[in-house]
Amino acid sequence: MKKNLIILLVVALLTVVAVPAALALTDPQKNELRELYEQMFALREQIVDKQAEAGLITEEEAANIKARMAEAHEYRRQQMDAGNYRFGAGGPGRGRGFGSGGCGRCPAYRQDAYITPDA
Repeated sequence: MKKNLIILLVVALLTVVAVPAALALTDPQKNELRELYEQMFALREQIVDKQAEAGLITEEEAANIKARMAEAHEYRRQQMDAGNYRFGAGGPGRGRGFGSGGCGRCPAYRQDAYITPDA
């Protein structure tokens, strides 16, 4: 009985130690993720510029949006420098991301741009 318990504890300990090490990101994977986040930031800036150019948002709104995006991007950089690569479009219970309202009523966007149906 004690022998089985000891074997079980050893297997559990090895699992706890080995699984995170096996799931850790390699340096090339980290570099690729960092590069992709840089591309994503650049593309988002281009989208905001095009929205301003098309008159969908004002230049002031574009500057506010880009400033917030830069803050978020800097936060991501700091997190990646600390070894945390687990962030993205949001997730369950976080109140952000796709399908959970996003920034539909964000003050950076003109509220009159949204057409609400008559009740």
